[in-house]
Amino acid sequence: MEGREEVAVRARLSVVLAVGLVGIGISPVAAGSLRGQLPGVAQEVGIQGGSAFDAMADALADSAARNIPLISASAGFTYSYNPTLEVFERTSDTLGPLFVERPDTIGRGKFNVNVSWQYTQLDEYDGADARDLHSPDQIIVDVRDINGTLVRRTANDLRYNLKLITNIVGLSATYGVLDNLDVNILVPLLDTNFDVTANRMRQQVALPGGPFEVSPGVPLTGKEVGDKFGVGDIFLRAKYQLPREDWLRWAAGLQFRLPSGKNSDFQGTGSFEAIPYLTLSTLLWSRVEPHAVFGIDFFANDVSRSQADYDLGVDVDIIKRVGVTIAFLGRSEFSGIASSGSTNFAHLTPTGVQQEPLLGLNFGRKDYFDFSFGARAVVWRQVMLFANGIYALNSEGFRSSVIIPTVGVEATF
Repeated sequence: MEGREEVAVRARLSVVLAVGLVGIGISPVAAGSLRGQLPGVAQEVGIQGGSAFDAMADALADSAARNIPLISASAGFTYSYNPTLEVFERTSDTLGPLFVERPDTIGRGKFNVNVSWQYTQLDEYDGADARDLHSPDQIIVDVRDINGTLVRRTANDLRYNLKLITNIVGLSATYGVLDNLDVNILVPLLDTNFDVTANRMRQQVALPGGPFEVSPGVPLTGKEVGDKFGVGDIFLRAKYQLPREDWLRWAAGLQFRLPSGKNSDFQGTGSFEAIPYLTLSTLLWSRVEPHAVFGIDFFANDVSRSQADYDLGVDVDIIKRVGVTIAFLGRSEFSGIASSGSTNFAHLTPTGVQQEPLLGLNFGRKDYFDFSFGARAVVWRQVMLFANGIYALNSEGFRSSVIIPTVGVEATF
């Protein structure tokens, strides 16, 4: 009898039963969107979506959008015009970094284009395998009749299996307005594949006012798979090189993120952002160039969600036509995606019913630390190939458990 009732919960949920959790409301999602699949699979197993699923979707969208390969807007070769000789003279001493912006500008009238491809797989959250997200305690579902009267409460094992894979093609163009002023545009094209499964297994049942008793039910499974292609958030960048000192090279920059990518498909942050930054470097032994970049990423929609960006790196020319680069890439949120307690569900714990985060996930403030390593090689005149890998140094938030590869080609005219 109990087994047939569990099947009915799944088959006639929207008509016969109103299943909810204490303190959780329903949030609308875009029809047919990848974002809508997170609460969608929960509803398939009899659990109504709410703010906890919104927080998970926001975390996924933010992580996916920030994995767009922001290749340095500076070209591997930079120049300035010598009016006496009436020729362009190269000003860059090394082939330059890949993900750390350097102070050198491309030169008045010069044009650089690069095309890159990156593969990103987000399959961990706070170090836990995203293919088996679950809370250590059983989640409680209130089963009510059509009049809203509580029929019983069930304690359930709830597990989520999710994976987000994005293939990104970045199209970037830089133009030298002045010898010391560059402007750049980056247009990312994203193919996003999302796979999510929810598994619910009833373990205990309690009648109104009664204790929970062991009463295993039939397993319920909801699964959604989707693939979306679209333009991600477009970046506009400008950089002004300040006068060189004896040992210091520096530049001030401003970067805009336009919310052109669909947040509902994990292809954009959904907010206009302005990022002023300062970049510094120096040259050692004529072939080694350390770099440092510091910036603040201001969110227009919610200033409290702004972030600090800080990158440190060094590139070295092994030979005249080949250079290698390594970097530390850091990003720190000022506040979390969701406040403590706003994503809680009722759970059955050894000490009774308690409010705990959905699937045991914490959506508070995060720090992201990555190690980047790569190489650039000149293949013909001012044409270069580059390859890079990014490895997560810590496990906060949605992360990739494998190295994120990036490859591309650039040319300067």
